[in-house]
Amino acid sequence: MKKTEYRKMAEGILRCLKESFADKELFLAAHDADTEHVEGATYVWSHAELQASLTVDEFHRLSDSYYIDEQGNFEGRIHLIRKNDIPLREIEEKLLALRKKRPQPAPDNKIICGTNALAAIALIQAGRSMDMTELEEKAARTIRRLIDLFWDGHALGHSYYKGVKQAQSFLFDAAATLTAISMLYENDLAWGKIMTAMAASVESFRDGEKWVESRAADFQTVWASWFDHPIPSSISMAEMALARVALLTGQETKSRAYLAPHQADFYNITVLMNNGLFHLITSKSTIPWSQLPANSMQRRGEPSTDCYRGTCRMIT
Repeated sequence: MKKTEYRKMAEGILRCLKESFADKELFLAAHDADTEHVEGATYVWSHAELQASLTVDEFHRLSDSYYIDEQGNFEGRIHLIRKNDIPLREIEEKLLALRKKRPQPAPDNKIICGTNALAAIALIQAGRSMDMTELEEKAARTIRRLIDLFWDGHALGHSYYKGVKQAQSFLFDAAATLTAISMLYENDLAWGKIMTAMAASVESFRDGEKWVESRAADFQTVWASWFDHPIPSSISMAEMALARVALLTGQETKSRAYLAPHQADFYNITVLMNNGLFHLITSKSTIPWSQLPANSMQRRGEPSTDCYRGTCRMIT
């Protein structure tokens, strides 16, 4: 990750995951928006509070980088929203320390399989982009914990709360977990067995040309959606996971047509994969990710090649 501002943003998100959502090797579902039944109480400020908390110089600098209005922008108070990227680390840390002394919103301690798998995918991507191998190791521990908690050998459960597991299976959970496993497999072939089993689980949700989100004996069939917003749709995640497995294990993939932008952006990444617009790197040992284009996948084998746009070239 060459751009400093991108790296700082990624580091901030990783810190948020660690400080606000981490629960051993997994992540909590959410936090309430309100505190003690007051919407935003933990997070918003009055104009007077900000002035009293900062020096005159700090307040002016904050006002230059955040929208600060005496009338407020949220029910008469100020929700701090950036208007530029000027660094204000010391001021922000000062305000954060004060905010942590306030009553905090209640956490939703439920563990959801699919969102934890998404977090693992993000950790893997961040680790590769930032040359932080410990993040991929953390992702591997998260996925192992999900498998221990939810996998029965054929299907994944959905959520866990206060000792109770919801065993009903959902496409999104299986597809997100398979995507993460396929990424871990690139660096460690020991993930191959569970990857094959999880791929079969994902395929079990396919119904002809459509996908089922969930089947339950006591409820009607729920069909899966294609719409990617704000997170990948279940279908997009399933198609990506299976495309990755196929490419990594030497199976054929079919070219696909792009779907509507903004509505199917994540699915269209899978189209790039299927249409040969990802570098498929074959090598005897793992090549450092920092040496490869962002749109790369790695698999073990010989000879060492880089296949892209229908052409394979030798890697020396």
